[in-house]
Amino acid sequence: MNSTFAGYGIILGFTVILILISLIISRNESSKRVDEMLTAGRSVPFGLVAASVCVAWIWTGTIMASAEAGVWYGVNGGFNYAWGAVVPFMIFIPIALRLRNIMPRTTTFIEFIRERFDSRLANIYLVFGIALVLYVCVMQAVGIAYAFEYTFHLNYKVVALLSAILFSGFIAIAGLKGSIYNSVFQFFMIMIVIFITMPLIVKAVGLENMYYGMLDAVTNTDHPQHNPDALNFFGPAGWRYGLSAVVIAMGQVVLSQGYYSTAAAASSSKGLFWAYMIGTIIAWLPIPIIFGNVIGGSVYFLQLTPEDLGVSTGVAPYIFEHFLGSFGAVVFVIMIFMAGLTTGGNGLAGVQAMLTLDFYKRYVNKKADERKQMRFGRLVTFAAGIVIGIAAMFLDGMSLLKIDIFSGILFAAPTASLIIGLWSKRLNSTIAICSMMVGLAGGLSAYFMIDNPDLNWFIGNILSLALPFLVILIGLPFSRKQYDFAPLKEYEPEHEIQKI
Repeated sequence: MNSTFAGYGIILGFTVILILISLIISRNESSKRVDEMLTAGRSVPFGLVAASVCVAWIWTGTIMASAEAGVWYGVNGGFNYAWGAVVPFMIFIPIALRLRNIMPRTTTFIEFIRERFDSRLANIYLVFGIALVLYVCVMQAVGIAYAFEYTFHLNYKVVALLSAILFSGFIAIAGLKGSIYNSVFQFFMIMIVIFITMPLIVKAVGLENMYYGMLDAVTNTDHPQHNPDALNFFGPAGWRYGLSAVVIAMGQVVLSQGYYSTAAAASSSKGLFWAYMIGTIIAWLPIPIIFGNVIGGSVYFLQLTPEDLGVSTGVAPYIFEHFLGSFGAVVFVIMIFMAGLTTGGNGLAGVQAMLTLDFYKRYVNKKADERKQMRFGRLVTFAAGIVIGIAAMFLDGMSLLKIDIFSGILFAAPTASLIIGLWSKRLNSTIAICSMMVGLAGGLSAYFMIDNPDLNWFIGNILSLALPFLVILIGLPFSRKQYDFAPLKEYEPEHEIQKI
């Protein structure tokens, strides 16, 4: 039985580590500038950016929900989780490079929307951007709380609140640079944990036993995880989820200011390109595939029932403890804690940028100097952490995968206008807003009106992403506006930028 003191000891240990990183960064005089706080001075080498991107995308859901997908869909669950979540980054990379080229001094994508379209559309994107990051951070707090509750029997609500306050407090002090430095440390720690524990679980279970467990689930209707397609790599349910994962991740990537801030932090466009390619395809992609197959195969072998797991999201910590004992349970919690802290920190670094530049400086105190902007950014980031923690407290018992699937409908609709608006001269704010409304209406209607639970989420996600593109393509020929991108090159923010 793992001690509650050990659980709180882990939380305390990481608190000390984050405080030390914060103190080191705060001693640097450059950390007292807005651009340093929000973009790490735009001089981060590609290796650090790659590690930051990888770890920021290793959500608690990457580990726990990909394992859950392996249980739901069998042999193709982890694979479909993986490729579906990587495709949006292949779209984001040209977006980030295009934005860096046409508007090199921008920090937030909201600034681009305001200059390219108008304040009305920029404010809509600001709401979506903040809501997305708050949702992502809530997911991290929920995942951390599940892990500690299951392993150390700590109070779910207490851990959810403490973890949110911890990563928000860290970002409030250390900013994006702190997030990146912490990500590098966590990157190596997480990789070491994964590539030590996964072979141990495979050895304990046996690949043959995993196979026969899945085979039994295919043929035996009494198997608690009966699934005729458990061994079918081309099983339609899993591939539907893969397509839906593209939609889900699209909004989570394209509307996440944290990734734009990290892109702005890269020292060069070449470094940005390779950092995101290596961080996602080489470093991140294998992780959900491994977890989906190893954890999912173990569940099929053990013939675990929903009652055994409590909530299906808890399958990963169950398997770690079952086969690796207390060592596995503790290691798993540490891995989840690190993943949640880094992803939550990266997201809040983006919120810090949006609320400081696109809200406080523009609407609250237009004459604020850099000292006042930084003070506001730190206070609002810490306050956001409290809101995140309180929201996470009410999600005890919810499936992370189900929450993730529904979020795709909400956040996919605005991506079309941002993507097309970066290249098209004809797109205007009226068409953009109409496309969002149609996408949201179509996606939500499908989700709530289609009776088939195996199709409503899939069709809802696809409509939310596809309909806005269709509306824009139909509307562009009727737009007489021809936007000139050239002035964006000369855009100057109201805070000092040391390097471009």
